[in-house]
Amino acid sequence: MAEEPERGAADYALTIEIGLVEVSVSYMSSLLRTLQAAMREVALNTEGAREHMDARPQPSLVIRRLEADGSVSMSFVFKDPLNGEPMADLSARTFGSFLDRLGSFVMSLPQRSLWGGASRRSSHDPDSGVTRRMDQVYAELRRAPKAALIFRERRLEIEGDRLEIG
Repeated sequence: MAEEPERGAADYALTIEIGLVEVSVSYMSSLLRTLQAAMREVALNTEGAREHMDARPQPSLVIRRLEADGSVSMSFVFKDPLNGEPMADLSARTFGSFLDRLGSFVMSLPQRSLWGGASRRSSHDPDSGVTRRMDQVYAELRRAPKAALIFRERRLEIEGDRLEIG
């Protein structure tokens, strides 16, 4: 019976799989800080999610499930800071928009060569806060040999310069 809530959470949780057997504390700390900032920026710029983020206290981004068995897998949701209940609508809107924006960001990057993957955007580009956050997230995810972001039936996989959207 304890698995029932977890099955329902799959409808609104974002899972990130990092292809590392051992993860340094500094990498994990940097990745989590970058993800939290990016999620908040995306939520503030997503219709239907912005209203939740204007409330005080703001919703909390939490790791709902953490597993490590040959790779590290984390599932994220937003929770109401007052009652601790998962915020399915905010989570779904934010994570869907996050994957859209990250995929679009990576696809818009200049290609290094005819056969190479995308290069990072110049830090001198006058971009929006969301674009800047997507650049930071992409840089963090590329530090791992392989990373996958999974939301509902969507999967975005980054392996070095390779991006696969499915």
